[in-house]
Amino acid sequence: MQVIKFGFVGGINTAIDFAVFSLLAWTGLPYVLAQCCSFLCGNVNSYFMNRKWTFSQKGSGNRSEKLKFLSVSLTSLLLTTGVLIGLHQYLQAPLLISKLLSAGGGMAVNYLGSRLWVFVKQADTVKATQ
Repeated sequence: MQVIKFGFVGGINTAIDFAVFSLLAWTGLPYVLAQCCSFLCGNVNSYFMNRKWTFSQKGSGNRSEKLKFLSVSLTSLLLTTGVLIGLHQYLQAPLLISKLLSAGGGMAVNYLGSRLWVFVKQADTVKATQ
């Protein structure tokens, strides 16, 4: 069920990311800068929805969790931006198609990082070390 919830939240995040990216690119903002801004918008939503709904975390989250999420997000941003540049600039794929295709790798990194590192419940951590 967790994977389904994550996929649903990921779809919402991708829609936010894609909409903001499209708007910023349409206004003439360089596409790499538009990528960074739109990714941030999608990831803010991702943190709150995944934390509360997908991974059922209580409270507001501690500093360590937020830094871990930021690390996973930056890794995902680097990956998706690299794919976006590769597809659009080097392979001459249309910008919006490149953006859409770059999201897949980012979703995988975000899920694995979130599930295995960021939103690990204390009980899961204890079981893993036994």
